[in-house]
Amino acid sequence: MFTLTRPRSGHVAAASAVSHLSDGSAAVAATAEQLETQADMYTAFVSSGYDLEAVGKALQEHFGDRVIGCTSSGNIGPGGYDRSGICVTAFTGGGLQIRTIAVGPLDDTADAVEQAGGSLAGLRAELGDSDGFAVLLTDGLTRNEDLLAANLMAALGDVPIIGGSAGDDLTFGHTAVYHDGAFRANTATVTMVRAEAPFRLLRLQHHETTDTILVATDVDADQRIIRSLNGQPAASAYAHAVGADLSEIGPTTFSKHPLLLNAGGSSWIRSIATVADDGSLHMFARVDIGDVLRLGRPIGMLDKLADRFVAVETELGSISAMLTFDCILRRLEFEEHGVADEVGAFLAEHRAVGFSTYGEQFNGMHMNQTLVAVAFA
Repeated sequence: MFTLTRPRSGHVAAASAVSHLSDGSAAVAATAEQLETQADMYTAFVSSGYDLEAVGKALQEHFGDRVIGCTSSGNIGPGGYDRSGICVTAFTGGGLQIRTIAVGPLDDTADAVEQAGGSLAGLRAELGDSDGFAVLLTDGLTRNEDLLAANLMAALGDVPIIGGSAGDDLTFGHTAVYHDGAFRANTATVTMVRAEAPFRLLRLQHHETTDTILVATDVDADQRIIRSLNGQPAASAYAHAVGADLSEIGPTTFSKHPLLLNAGGSSWIRSIATVADDGSLHMFARVDIGDVLRLGRPIGMLDKLADRFVAVETELGSISAMLTFDCILRRLEFEEHGVADEVGAFLAEHRAVGFSTYGEQFNGMHMNQTLVAVAFA
């Protein structure tokens, strides 16, 4: 467990507790016993296998109405990456104030955001001219985070957004977001966080674009399916681009060579989920007709992480807490290369807490194979 120190003025302190008890109520109670504190904000991330109804009731009983959380594909806590258990973190001090609203159902995200327009306007008005940001947690199986993030950014204006899509350890069966004592599918929560303590939002990925261009020429954007690239069957065109036979491409290839979309002066990863029997590519993020995609390649997995964190520390001073949303595909890639323990230890050393996601949101964009976070000084 991270140690909670009494926060100085302008300082956010974080305490994190983990339980691997199989009973959800008992696991939450165990984290509450470890924390022994009243906090300004709690985060709760729950790996697969728990009775979510019991966990939801226990979270409300022990931590009240200042909890945000969701199901996960593993957590990030005091021991680094953790594939199981429940991780609860208490954030205290630094003038933290939060308020959360639910947005949904998400079958029609534009309508859901419109229906929540009054509540979102209220969140924005409460922030006023104060420093703050919004945390977006959303059901990871709705396949509409792209439109959700864009619509929320339009509604919140200049308020920065970070977030993650709930996971379920790659079973793709049921993901849910916690709100008001219950875990809810087909729902998102938006939490406005007001802070007097200095903070910085960050986004990092360890893939760069190559000169290989693949234009999406036939897609089902809503279902995240690419049927053709450069006028050729999508899987065949992708295999040719990476220099492999069609039969050879799979998850390892996809993680090493994702597709990247350039937008807003930056590149955003669109990861491939699977190759369908008809030769189409099923994606983890939306691709629209005519999108110009570039083949990606990995560069310095550990170096990119260390360099980015050093830059944040140089700007802020030492990091007292970091709320982190890290793509499950990143952890799988680290495991494949035998560096997951090293990366996890690095995250723990820098007081990062969070979960392994099915996608990440940064302002109005949804992406994959990326880490997004807010770091407090």
